[in-house]
Amino acid sequence: MKPFTAAPLSAAFSLACLCAAAPAAAQTDTATVPLDTVTVQVLGGSVPQLRAPFAVTAVREAEIRQGRAALALTDALSAIPGVQVDNRFNYALGERISIRGFGARAQFGVRGVRVLVDGIPATLPDGQTTLNHVDPSQLGRAEVIRGPASALYGNASGGVIRFTSAPPPDAPFATEHRVLAGGDGLLRGETSAGGRMGALGYRGWVSHLRYGGYREHSRARNTLAGGSVSMARGANEARLTFSLVNYDALNPGSLSDSLLRVDRRRAFARNVQQATGEEGRQGQLGVWWRRALGPGAVEVSAYGLMRSIENPIPTSIIDLDRSVRGARAAWTGGAGRLRWTVGGEMEGQRDQRRNFANTAGTRGSLTLDQRERVTSSSVFAQATATPLARVDVLAVLRYDRFRFGVTDRLISATNPDDTGARTMDQVSPALGVSVAVTPSATVYANLATAFETPTTTELANRPSGAGGFNPELNPQRTVSLEVGGKARVAPGVWVEAAAYRARIEDALIPFEVPGAPGRTFFRNAGQANHRGFEAAAVLTPREGWTARAAYTHTDARFGRYVVGADDRAGNRVPGIAPHRWELSLLASPPRGPFAGIDARYVSSTPVADTDADARFASPAYALVDVRGGWEGARAAGLEFAPFLGVTNLLDRDYNTSVVINAFGGRYYEPGPGRSLYAGLRMQLGTRRP
Repeated sequence: MKPFTAAPLSAAFSLACLCAAAPAAAQTDTATVPLDTVTVQVLGGSVPQLRAPFAVTAVREAEIRQGRAALALTDALSAIPGVQVDNRFNYALGERISIRGFGARAQFGVRGVRVLVDGIPATLPDGQTTLNHVDPSQLGRAEVIRGPASALYGNASGGVIRFTSAPPPDAPFATEHRVLAGGDGLLRGETSAGGRMGALGYRGWVSHLRYGGYREHSRARNTLAGGSVSMARGANEARLTFSLVNYDALNPGSLSDSLLRVDRRRAFARNVQQATGEEGRQGQLGVWWRRALGPGAVEVSAYGLMRSIENPIPTSIIDLDRSVRGARAAWTGGAGRLRWTVGGEMEGQRDQRRNFANTAGTRGSLTLDQRERVTSSSVFAQATATPLARVDVLAVLRYDRFRFGVTDRLISATNPDDTGARTMDQVSPALGVSVAVTPSATVYANLATAFETPTTTELANRPSGAGGFNPELNPQRTVSLEVGGKARVAPGVWVEAAAYRARIEDALIPFEVPGAPGRTFFRNAGQANHRGFEAAAVLTPREGWTARAAYTHTDARFGRYVVGADDRAGNRVPGIAPHRWELSLLASPPRGPFAGIDARYVSSTPVADTDADARFASPAYALVDVRGGWEGARAAGLEFAPFLGVTNLLDRDYNTSVVINAFGGRYYEPGPGRSLYAGLRMQLGTRRP
């Protein structure tokens, strides 16, 4: 690993703090919005960001899309304190997203973080989140709650991310087209069309990606489509959304330190021999309706999805067919300084899982055949009050009940019937209080809880090889205390800081076993403690100009954790970098040249929960990406925006992610070196507001 000192990035962060900064996530309907009117939806309703008694961050469209490749959610979630996004450049596994250390256990997809896309859950009833259907280039806004929020959103809420698609163009009909090419065989095309006609708004899009891969055995293709139709008439609003995805990607696997030194681009030999990867298809449909009733409103939403995947891993070929449906209803009302929301949710998930022995990438004998079911129901109540002019109180109470059932369909004289069921439930309260010490500065504190069940995949992966669900794997439960402050110190200048401590009982920890390398199993640690400090500064001196700087410190350690005769209390929780510095700068006037730079420093990251493996921690690294282009060029009735960028400008060797407790020391997933991309965006019709 090439040497690096944090001094330059630290200096940049200090400079941004001196400038301070303002949340660039203003509402999209005006060019500039005073900071004290910036609202967020992720806390339920429209809550002023300054007065919110939780750590909430919002990111606007230009910061996500402007001049970026927009291939990964790192673009949408950069420079947000407390948020760690590991882009593995592996479309078979997806990105790992963690908030304050929650979610670091995920080997594929996202765990421990609740994700919603246009108000529809991307997180399934069992807590799994797959984001293959989310196209970063089509996003218009991202909002993040940092810290436990099960009281607000239920299962898997160590944090919440709410993505909102770009709105329809402000014209009867307009189109946008974008092409992108880059290193490692990158080629992507996308097109969208939409508009507004009176009370009707509509937008649809489609994109196709081909990627040769930075490493051997990592090519990918991905076709996505989606859209929405919305209507607002009188007291009623309604919206329909849909998305489709078809993807096929290879998985090169992780490497040991010795293999990294030989060739960082290589794949693990067994992954190549066993043709590991994932091929999947998913379709999703959601509807939402709202009717204003006096000072309040009634909201009803429902969604459904169908998903099928074939997932060869080194030991098995997993064939999974999944169907999910859900519905939510809530009533919001108010009187004087009090507003409330009461409602309920119901969700169901049905999986047909079959595992086959992997024989050089082809299906061998059937080793598992079972039908898995998850049903959940919840009721919740939320109240927001302003008992004094400068005091806001947010209180939430929620009850969730989950029933996991499995029907074993592979029974023989040597393979007993593993049919069974488990029920898990939890009451999740939360209370937050904010005090406006001045009209432009707020201090706050909150006590929040999180309840996180094991997913069906985690329950089904049993080290013994038996079918059914693991009877010894329990949900993890969290109680968190947070204090913080935020301030608008000048027009266009925003600063914030927060400190927290979270106590986690029965923390879910991944591990591998010698008999099944490459397959992840899970166990509970008795107790873990996450303590941390976050600080951020955002500067928006004029329209299109944004600077963000963020620092995150996470000290995550086991309080009680015994494996056999080994007491691991006091060891660091693996997969969580103790220190992160991030800086994002964007200079983007409405027309003419624009430029941006993103810098990130990540400290050494533990890879295993034993002292013996502490010396194998993934080394610290720093990355710098730059981008630029020209906005608003016109010719023949079209508007053009050429752009280009360089990722990993300094060509650093680094590991983009780690595989926790991997067998054989194969902890590391190396990231690509310096890479160039270039693209062109074309618009016909009025530009989006």
